[in-house]
Amino acid sequence: MLGQFVVTLLSCELLFFASFISITLPIPTSRNLQQFAHNCEVDLVNQLPPLWQDRIHEKLPVLKEPTKNVRFSTYMPLIPLSVAMAYVLGLPLAVLVCGLHFLLGMTGPPQGVYLFCSGGGAGYWQEPGFGYLIGIIFGAWFAAWITAPEERKSWRQLLAAFGGISITHLIGLVYVFSTSIMVLLFEGEASYLHFQPWLTEQMRNLSWYTLPYDLAFATILVALSFPLRMLLFVLTSPDVSQRQRPNVETQLEVLQETTA
Repeated sequence: MLGQFVVTLLSCELLFFASFISITLPIPTSRNLQQFAHNCEVDLVNQLPPLWQDRIHEKLPVLKEPTKNVRFSTYMPLIPLSVAMAYVLGLPLAVLVCGLHFLLGMTGPPQGVYLFCSGGGAGYWQEPGFGYLIGIIFGAWFAAWITAPEERKSWRQLLAAFGGISITHLIGLVYVFSTSIMVLLFEGEASYLHFQPWLTEQMRNLSWYTLPYDLAFATILVALSFPLRMLLFVLTSPDVSQRQRPNVETQLEVLQETTA
């Protein structure tokens, strides 16, 4: 019980730090990624000795100059990290951690606790990213539910990553669109949320530009998190691990049978 309590607090702290981690990445459109890859190739060639550079430029003159049209955006790894964390923790800890993170973010600002990058608080429901915070809870539930604790299968890991990310983004997009429609229906055009005039831009920035990276990072993190999952299982359930571990007499019997 004490181990699960400590893991819950550490996981909440991990989600807190993930909310403030930002990485500058190229916008994941095919043309933009091609231009970004071209610039990386140019930079790589420029690191070579001058003689090698001349030979490469002679064969591939396109590598002489980088393109200046690459677009970048700020990316936060909160969603893929929550899916990987759910895979490690399992049920019900995964839902408990994400729910606690959400609850502290909504109620923390009056006490000076800010868990969300835009502040949080009771009025945070008016932010376009609020639906994604709700979606994280359901995405974590799916990732933890679909992966059985006793076995490791690649299709379950992939389904946990893709399903958890898809559920999170779907709930986030539905929330952004539905809240905008509800405000128009009940309060009219004179009253609108601050992001409503840029609704399509918000939906593009929150999902279209981040979804490919979320899927890629979630898949990688889930695949790498299996040792942590097994370690947590042993540390928080020592009675189970002891029952599953053969005793000395059983090992001696197996050894005698193999040598006979």
